[in-house]
Amino acid sequence: MASASGKLDAVKGDMEAVAAICAESKELRNLLRNPIVKVEDKIAVLAKVFANTDKITQDFVAYLTEKRRESELSNVASHFIRAYNEMNGIASATVVSATALSEDTMNQMKAYVGGLLDKQDIELSNEVDASIIGGVIIKHEDKLMDKSVSKELREIRKTLIYN
Repeated sequence: MASASGKLDAVKGDMEAVAAICAESKELRNLLRNPIVKVEDKIAVLAKVFANTDKITQDFVAYLTEKRRESELSNVASHFIRAYNEMNGIASATVVSATALSEDTMNQMKAYVGGLLDKQDIELSNEVDASIIGGVIIKHEDKLMDKSVSKELREIRKTLIYN
């Protein structure tokens, strides 16, 4: 419906908001899973929570609720975003580093990851994990490239122990 009406980008933004709100709000997740709350009440609450979204998104959320699939809202939003990115050739990846990366470093990492994945458009996020000591870990879908200092130390330890 979103692509047919030319609102694909707007609905993608809405789905990102839906996924974020569902991830952040434990109360909303509990409401969506609660079988005691009436469908009409859930629709009313969701209409208020997602009042700033496009009409297509609001109708879809109401439709999911009517079909008693409201507990899957977060998963549906995530799958929509993944399908949108795949349709538009956008790859998403996460870079884990010991400290927060600067904007220049993130741009260099985007270029590097783009070369690895053979994609031009990369959505790159940075997670900070001090336990890796140094280096980076790049995560894309089910792939992992570990170039961290902690991994190298583990490898050295294995070599020393088993040789």
